Amino acid sequence: MTIADPAAAKTALRLFVRNRRKDLAREHPEADRAVVEVARGPLTQRFPDPRGRVAAVYHGLGSELSALPLADWLASAGWTLALPSVEGVGPEQPGGHMVYRRWTPGEVLARDAIGLVAPPPGQPIVEPDLVVTPLLAFDRQGRRLGQGGGYYDRALAALRARKSVFVLGLAYVGQETHGLPDEPHDQRLDAILTESEYIAVQED
Repeated sequence: MTIADPAAAKTALRLFVRNRRKDLAREHPEADRAVVEVARGPLTQRFPDPRGRVAAVYHGLGSELSALPLADWLASAGWTLALPSVEGVGPEQPGGHMVYRRWTPGEVLARDAIGLVAPPPGQPIVEPDLVVTPLLAFDRQGRRLGQGGGYYDRALAALRARKSVFVLGLAYVGQETHGLPDEPHDQRLDAILTESEYIAVQED
């Protein structure tokens, strides 16, 4: 099905799925730990030797499913970790851009250009091999509905132009939404990880 105005459809959908995610967070407080057990097999199979590889996770905001237990497991498996940081916000670049800075669990964090928790500017910028993304909704074709800032889409497009990157959406299973609207600039997920299932993306 073709959606005539996907941008407007996304805006209308966001309020509904934000409220749904809040309900899911209350109903499934242990989901962040459950996803680790679901992830072990598929991620170990895809990345049997992660030494020297970088995994970008995120510091959860509001009702986002926390990536911190997954980050702990990735670090124990040998991954180097990173967190996103929005930088470069100013008169000539009002939207800013997202980079990934190296991070070790327990290190002191700061606020980035839009007020999100991120590594301080002195931490090295890295290019991840695995990017774990938060989302408001997903479908099994890899479409991802985010908050609307476009930071992940721009950062992933830049990364994918330079190297192979595996993009993993982290979500409650109840965030699945069939036939999400998308636009040409949207970056699709390679897989989705929920508290009960690892979903390999199906091509359209």
